[in-house]
Amino acid sequence: MKVKIEIEDGGMKSTHVFEGAVVRERIIDFLAAAGVFTEGADGLREAAPPKAEDNRTLRDRLEIFVREEFAVSWFSSNELKDRYEAVSDEIKLSTVSTYLSRMYYDGVLERRGNRTQRQYRLVTEEFTSEVKYPGTTFKEASWKAESGL
Repeated sequence: MKVKIEIEDGGMKSTHVFEGAVVRERIIDFLAAAGVFTEGADGLREAAPPKAEDNRTLRDRLEIFVREEFAVSWFSSNELKDRYEAVSDEIKLSTVSTYLSRMYYDGVLERRGNRTQRQYRLVTEEFTSEVKYPGTTFKEASWKAESGL
């Protein structure tokens, strides 16, 4: 008997061939060591779910990360870069700055400070009644102009 297993993970592809008296337990142990299975809460092995973020763009992954890690706090591009690299992949500071700027112009983030001390924060629901223009945020007037004519 001959069993051929191909594993593709993040662009890396490996092929493994088992020949002769193939023992089911050897194949299962091999697949478990390769990370194909994960332990469930009940101790049973189950297939590892595919990573949902694999098909997302870097901008989408950064936005999701900001929403999870910095939901209510101000943060700098350096802080985002350091936390993102601790959890995920390496990323250039210029890339982080570019995407933060785009998220700001898309209305996802607000920002404060000058270029060297810039900080960002998620736009919360209290700001949804604002009129937005690229780079500028104006709150709706709480008063009405009266005409004296």
